[in-house]
Amino acid sequence: MKRIFTTVCLSFATLTMMAQTTLTYKNNGLNAGEYRNMKQIEYMPQGESGANKVWDFSGAKIIKNTYIEQNTNNAEQIGGLNLASSNTLLACDENGDRTSFFEITPEGKKYYGLTSGEVKIEFANPIIDLKFPFAYQEKIGGVMDGTYTTPSSVEEIDGNYVTEADAWGKLILPDGSTYDNVLRVKVTKSYTQVSNSTTWTINTVRYQYFAEGVRYPVLIVLENKVNSNCNCSCGKYETEYAYMQPAARNQESIASNGGMKSRVATQKVLDLEVGPNPAHDEITAKITMSENDDNVKVDVVDVSGRKIKDFGTWNCVEGLNSVSLEVSDLVSGNYFIRVTAGKSQLSKSLIKK
Repeated sequence: MKRIFTTVCLSFATLTMMAQTTLTYKNNGLNAGEYRNMKQIEYMPQGESGANKVWDFSGAKIIKNTYIEQNTNNAEQIGGLNLASSNTLLACDENGDRTSFFEITPEGKKYYGLTSGEVKIEFANPIIDLKFPFAYQEKIGGVMDGTYTTPSSVEEIDGNYVTEADAWGKLILPDGSTYDNVLRVKVTKSYTQVSNSTTWTINTVRYQYFAEGVRYPVLIVLENKVNSNCNCSCGKYETEYAYMQPAARNQESIASNGGMKSRVATQKVLDLEVGPNPAHDEITAKITMSENDDNVKVDVVDVSGRKIKDFGTWNCVEGLNSVSLEVSDLVSGNYFIRVTAGKSQLSKSLIKK
């Protein structure tokens, strides 16, 4: 965030404020087809809101591997939407335990609900997880009314949420990676839910730590507090979880001035559009690149991620590239067109008639 000051002398704090990370659609929107390898780590208290904080989680133990797989959704109906109608509507598979549904637009990231086994949560109006652009001390909120559906009942959810960029500072993670100018986004949800004559009061907080130049949060922390009017041992409990994205996924590390600095890996494939969709014989893939690359791979995968057809490699230049692809030999069904340049990858859904 840049600000203009009329004073001649600027304090160190003011200079630091000018370097804050601002979240944008281009740099921080979810991309379909990307697979995020993460590690669950030991939970540690997150500290207070404010400026110029230092979060040292270097002592947290690494527990296990986990993942988030971001795919265009072609099946589930969440919040009354036809999620197969747009490439901006994603189904994020979270470690095989549940699938969350988001809409990504230049205005923000909207959360519509989730499925977990036979349970489905749908919100009447989406929760705004992020808005773009989003900077320190900005805040947005609203109601989070919806339904909680199980095989035996449909119950109402009634509550509120607040999304705020509540803190910024320096972050140190267990793998030794250090990030300056980290923006913390805090999403607080407070709601009630009635199930089998039991009223549950649920308060959740999700912290996401965004590092400058890194698309996805380098740390995600979840805190849950549940109370009920049930006179039973399960009527009250708390849970805490923390997940980090290893430095190898975000950056190349170099030694400088006796310390560890970082250089963010280039996001080469900035955007991908495919049409006509549905398709019959031929489609055009419009690939937007951040730089020239003579080894851009294009292929087709099915909904399970299995490669169906390889279109070989293409020489793409910085900016917009249009590539014609023959798909007449594909059988009718749902696919993804996938574009890969180095470690950068995007995919968009394709319906073959």
